[in-house]
Amino acid sequence: VAYRAVLANLATTIDDNLPGTLADTDPEFLHELRVAVRRTRSVLNQAKGVLPDDVRTQFRAAFGHLGTVTSPARDLDVYVLGWADLVAPLQLPAPSVLDRVRKELLRRRSAAYATLANELGGATCQGTLDSWRAWLADPTVASPRPRPIGPVAARRIAKAQAAVITHGRAITPESPPEALHDLRKDAKKLRYLLECFGGLLPAKPRKAFVGQLKALQDNLGDHQDAEVQLAELRALAHDLHDRAKVDADALLALGRLSDLLDRRRQHERDAFVDRFASYDTKANRAALAALVEEAKGT
Repeated sequence: VAYRAVLANLATTIDDNLPGTLADTDPEFLHELRVAVRRTRSVLNQAKGVLPDDVRTQFRAAFGHLGTVTSPARDLDVYVLGWADLVAPLQLPAPSVLDRVRKELLRRRSAAYATLANELGGATCQGTLDSWRAWLADPTVASPRPRPIGPVAARRIAKAQAAVITHGRAITPESPPEALHDLRKDAKKLRYLLECFGGLLPAKPRKAFVGQLKALQDNLGDHQDAEVQLAELRALAHDLHDRAKVDADALLALGRLSDLLDRRRQHERDAFVDRFASYDTKANRAALAALVEEAKGT
């Protein structure tokens, strides 16, 4: 009952943001939709032994696909929305030097949204969402093993925290970027559990702990964003050069922008050591352990 209530709430968020995403009214609609999709998949991942295996398998795959197809448009949203701040440190003599690059990003964004609208508005996606809503609302669905939600959620929160601590401690300066990306996913799983089942936990200490977790996520997210933007920018520069769409001044500016992103990526990588150390403290671990104990009694 508790898992279905959480998932039904997330389904409502997806429904509320779908029209605005299809119409490309505001990038925030797609962002909110993607967060709800990711949380839905994460809750399904954490529902082993609670929800039927066939339901979990079917809809984990379906929402995983939705997450994949919405990524290109969102990545380009981030690029376009942050373009002015991204190029500001370059102090270009004339901003028009990179006008063609920005126009190409806008063109690609429009194409990505057109593809996304076809996908989300298509029969397959609509059928998935319709069948998902129907299962969530089906009054005949019952748990084969009724038991309190508190101990179940507590175990999963503790396990998610253990993954963050174990994987975070294993990261060294020689670890590949993928290790930080995987840790970011671990942190998301923990945060989604804390927020989706937040009603089981005392609000004030839960919010304080989530604040610590968010600081770690921000560091990992900024590192990943710089990695992705750097790779995309280099690919874009090669493409525009091959199609003779940019002049020498623009290519030089793109080179400087690549260097800037590379420095930003390295800065976040260096900052990770202190950021994780601030998270992996005895006091912080004790705070979560207390929250888990509190949840067990609900």
